[in-house]
Amino acid sequence: MKHFLTRRSLLWAAVLAGFSSPAATLAAPDQNPTDKVFVGYLFGQPRNINFGLYTHLCHAFVTADAEGNLNRSRSVPNRDLINDAHKAGVKVLVSLGGWGWDDQFAAIVSKPEAEERYAKAVMDLVEKSNYDGIDFDWEYPDNKQEVVGFERLSRRFRKDLDAIGARNGRSMLLTMAATSHPGTLRWLDKTFLLETMDWVNVMTYDFTGDWTNYAGHHSPLYASSKQPKGNSHSTESTMKYLVEERGLPANRLAVGVPLYGRGFAVSEPYASTKGIAKNRIPQGEYSNLHKLLNAQGWTRHWDDETKNPWLFAPDRSMVMGYDDAESIAIKTDWLLKQGFRGIFFWQIAGDRLPDGSNPLQEAARKKWAAGARPSGK
Repeated sequence: MKHFLTRRSLLWAAVLAGFSSPAATLAAPDQNPTDKVFVGYLFGQPRNINFGLYTHLCHAFVTADAEGNLNRSRSVPNRDLINDAHKAGVKVLVSLGGWGWDDQFAAIVSKPEAEERYAKAVMDLVEKSNYDGIDFDWEYPDNKQEVVGFERLSRRFRKDLDAIGARNGRSMLLTMAATSHPGTLRWLDKTFLLETMDWVNVMTYDFTGDWTNYAGHHSPLYASSKQPKGNSHSTESTMKYLVEERGLPANRLAVGVPLYGRGFAVSEPYASTKGIAKNRIPQGEYSNLHKLLNAQGWTRHWDDETKNPWLFAPDRSMVMGYDDAESIAIKTDWLLKQGFRGIFFWQIAGDRLPDGSNPLQEAARKKWAAGARPSGK
């Protein structure tokens, strides 16, 4: 045991020596980026992607076990997807992790052997598959020990991506997905983010759901006066917190838009859900909500405070908060006027209709194109 501990300590010292050097050893991202981004998360098998909508795709997800070994996936990597995207001028980042994989990340960074194995495997995947970078989706590092590992691993990714870029004569990207809740965002260090990340994808959705005690809209642009005291979260409040209180440049932040809604078994928005049985809620992707509205008798009601629509069940037994083409156009116009880096969507098949259109993303792209020039990063 003593021999093992000594060897482990020496290995940690080597890891820390390699990863904890200051920003001067890293090729920091552009501090004044001007190119706007239009990003889509692709989850599952790619089908009939309208590449003309995007500047970047985040290919989700690559996961790993606690020892840093990558898990096999039928979806990721996909060279045909990457080739098709590149032909269309779209860059593709591989997304690591995703919701529910935070324990694996915490385990990996707690063991230097696992961290080294994981970092090398990820970089091998990136380079062999011709990805344009990494989208780091650790959801979420929210204690001191995990944050140290998260920052160390991110710096390793930044350094190794820059080395790949230098070898191949191209810029490589590192982004991350971040929560919309200030209580978790507080763990993110501004200096670290500016050193390592080209931009941060802020998940400004899931403010409410079956975990909250009221039927609030899950992706409001603005807070509603009907929200219970202490629950006035919104896209605007989260982004304002990051810019004004945390001091992050707006042009290093992308605003998240969901292509799905969240429903509640109550008759009115903002009603209490305490003691309400969680009845079966219809599938929330817009492709299904579109059918509810057009074929199953649900009715749309506009919330002029939040700038979002609601769907009401025919018998008023359920309400569903969601985004449609009107609300997403308003959000896109707002985020561009605020100077944010761009917009991203989870996930790109969510608004695919039988006619092959993506009406929500198309509405956003129309607004985006009017206020942004295509990204070359």
